[in-house]
Amino acid sequence: MIGALENAIIGALRAQSEAGALGYQYRLLDTYPDDFDQYFADKKGLLRAPAAWCTFLALDDCQDLGDGQGVQGVGRFALILAAQNLRNEAASRHGGPDGQSEPGSYQLAEDAVRILSDNWLADDPAVRLIRPLSVAGIRLIQRTEMMAKNNLSLMAVELRCTFPLGRFTGDDEGFEQLHIDWDVPPIGNVAPPLPAARADARDDIAVPQ
Repeated sequence: MIGALENAIIGALRAQSEAGALGYQYRLLDTYPDDFDQYFADKKGLLRAPAAWCTFLALDDCQDLGDGQGVQGVGRFALILAAQNLRNEAASRHGGPDGQSEPGSYQLAEDAVRILSDNWLADDPAVRLIRPLSVAGIRLIQRTEMMAKNNLSLMAVELRCTFPLGRFTGDDEGFEQLHIDWDVPPIGNVAPPLPAARADARDDIAVPQ
């Protein structure tokens, strides 16, 4: 579920970007790199923004309510948004003259909040939330030397949602009673379509618990 949630958060941004709802297109959407400075160095100027990365932070307030869903908790995720502008550092935050086609990191953060706040991520069948995404905070990431070399401004958005981890179950879990309808040839009433609407005989077998 945790990996599916990372992908679903990125997928929600991708869907709005590809639909043309933002006025700009994300050029990179991915999970969070292990070391950002090394990541930027490896890109060697090939990094294209707007960009976003998502990663899992923690699962807090864990509890098992005995409802069959296993342990559930409040998941915390970080969404990192990057804007790039060759003019100057302020433009990488505020955007260019045409903010829609040349967004700054502030605009990316605001749009991401609009997309993700109160979002159930229902478009992803691998995700099952108990409470939808909420925004816990937004902050500007301090600019490093490598970020400056790449003309980048980064914002971090912390997201939270409640979800279950599920649990392993046996194949017979919840199997309490077996009901069988019999269509007996000597009695008749055996003709397509089967099973017949009225069975010749019935069995109800209670499974010991």
